[in-house]
Amino acid sequence: MNANEFEKVFEEVKAKIAERNSLYDSTWKEIPVNDLIAVARVKTYRASTMLIKNEFSKLIDDLIDAIAYLIFARILIENGKREVKTNEVSDLWV
Repeated sequence: MNANEFEKVFEEVKAKIAERNSLYDSTWKEIPVNDLIAVARVKTYRASTMLIKNEFSKLIDDLIDAIAYLIFARILIENGKREVKTNEVSDLWV
């Protein structure tokens, strides 16, 4: 992947996060990091299913969502919120 390809994809992810800002709001800041990672895992699994079904628009959407959740997790880790809380979501995916 060259720099231009990376920038194009990154800009697409940033635009989608900005577009969905009203949905995300700041709720992601309250979700434990391990749950954000678990949700990203679910999104990538769904993307794999969409790939098999040749449903590429939904596949891209799920991949962008997964990237967004991983970015949110990265931000929380950078801000020192590394606590792991067990709950229904993370317990399902451990």
